[in-house]
This record gives sequence, structure tokens and C-alpha cells, in this order.
Amino acid sequence: MRKSLFTVVLSLLIAVAGSALAQGEAAEAYMVLEGQIHTNNLVGLVPEGIRMEVQLSGEFTEGLFAGATADWTNHLLIRRDGVRVMDVRGYAETPDGTRLVWTMKGYFGEPSPPPLEVRIEAMLDPEFQFPDVELMLHGAAWFETMAPEFGFVNHTVFSFTGAVNPRDGDTRVTFRPVVDPAR
Repeated sequence: MRKSLFTVVLSLLIAVAGSALAQGEAAEAYMVLEGQIHTNNLVGLVPEGIRMEVQLSGEFTEGLFAGATADWTNHLLIRRDGVRVMDVRGYAETPDGTRLVWTMKGYFGEPSPPPLEVRIEAMLDPEFQFPDVELMLHGAAWFETMAPEFGFVNHTVFSFTGAVNPRDGDTRVTFRPVVDPAR
């Protein structure tokens, strides 16, 4: 049975991350990011669904990069079945000048009617308001930094969970390494 290249690469990433974390390079390898949506740009209909560019800003409030201010963009796809697929790119800087970038891939929401065309028509209405609901976020994230004290994050895959309220724009995401640091 052949393993796909993706499976092999992911296994190696997790093994490297596990080794780094097991050697105690990060006792508390987690982060909490809190932010606010400030721009929703409707790109429009694409073959897979509706494309939006959602811009957010906020701060890492807990964990490795606590105090870092952050800006990120979600290149969001609302699929025809209503599931929202995240493709996030972000940049942050800590008060001491440490810079980092990250990528998040995941989803939020559940399949939901009505059909795509009805959703598009509703979103194009100038009176449209997003619903006041809390949507759960799930996925994986990768961080990069040149700061030697945080170098292990360059080789660590993080899972994330969180929530976003599309009406008020509040977002809170918690990142944890896929491999338990206590191992």
C-alpha cells in the first residue's frame, strides 16, 4: 500500500514538531487570537459557490505571542451547500518586534439551505445583515517566524477551534499543537 506524498510530508512535520516539543522547547505551546471583522468584500459567484474577502484585526491575548497585534484576511468560500471554507493569511508583530505570519485552513458553519442563488440575491440586497449567530471554527494552522526563541513553530502543525459571530464580527480562535507538548 503506497502512502500519498501529502501523508508522508504531514507525518514528517508532525514527527519533527513532536521532537521539538518533547525536548521542552515550548512549555505552553498554544495561542489565543481575538479579533474583529472590519471589512466584508463580496467578490461574487464562482463555480464552487460565493467568494468573499473578509479582513480582520486583533491581538494574540494568550500564549506564545501574547500582546502581538495582528491583521489577517480570510479568502472565504461559501460553498453551494452552505459550508464556509476558510483560507486565511495573517501577519502579527509582538511589542518586542517579533514578527510572524500564519496560514489557516478550515471550515465553519454547517450545511444550510436555501439554495445558493437565494443566498446571493439576499447578500446583494443593500439592507442585508449577517445573522446574529455563533459559528464554530475548526481546522489547522502553520506559523512562521525568524525569532530563534520561537523557531519550533516553523515545524509545528497547530489545530484550531474557535467561534465567529458574522453580525457583530467578534472572533476568538485557540491554537494548540497537534502533538502534545507533554509527550
